[in-house]
Amino acid sequence: MARESATRPEDEGEAADGPREEQGADSRSRAALTLAKALCHPSRVRILSEMNTPTRRMSPVQFADRHGEHLGTVSYHFRTLREAGCIRVVEENMRRGGLEHVYEPVKRAMAWKREWEDLGPFFRDNLAAAALREAVEAVGRAVDSGTFAGRGDSVLAHDTLWVDEEGWTEIQAMFTRQLKELMLTSERVRQRLQEDPAKPKFLLSYLMASFESPTPEDLAESGDTAAPSISSET
Repeated sequence: MARESATRPEDEGEAADGPREEQGADSRSRAALTLAKALCHPSRVRILSEMNTPTRRMSPVQFADRHGEHLGTVSYHFRTLREAGCIRVVEENMRRGGLEHVYEPVKRAMAWKREWEDLGPFFRDNLAAAALREAVEAVGRAVDSGTFAGRGDSVLAHDTLWVDEEGWTEIQAMFTRQLKELMLTSERVRQRLQEDPAKPKFLLSYLMASFESPTPEDLAESGDTAAPSISSET
């Protein structure tokens, strides 16, 4: 007489699911490790930040020219980010007697889903800080050089205010519309300057950011004594 198996059908399913779940966890861990290695260099953080704030295409040549860095080193950083799945090649153009690769972000900044979550809050917060640091340093350089106040119509605005979900949605929509318009305008300007290289030009920097801020109670609980300046109390 055949001996019945001691394993129930549902047990077999659980046993089969176990290795698959473990394999999935291992795969996510490897992806997170690859992403962490790719972003452990400040130049790669800067590249990814510039390509995602806002989302734009960029080549190693453009980045190297902008920051005065060696093209070979910059190209290596771009390849590393491509291998990590952060960016991809979308164009190949002949430039300066060679082939120029143009990249675009594969995913939106700081939205790598499970891989991003597996990095932990410390790493995520530091990458966000790196992106903001670039903007703050641009402001600092302009102030130090005297160009920040060189134009009477320069804009500097900051505020912290209480909102509800509806207010958050409305304000975010405004930011998104303005950012899209800004990117379209910047592309038109770029094409115009390419058509007329002798046209006088100068550098313009901008900073756009909207985010949820900690409340005074949150800061008190964390031991932070710096009280935020809130434009309107509720």
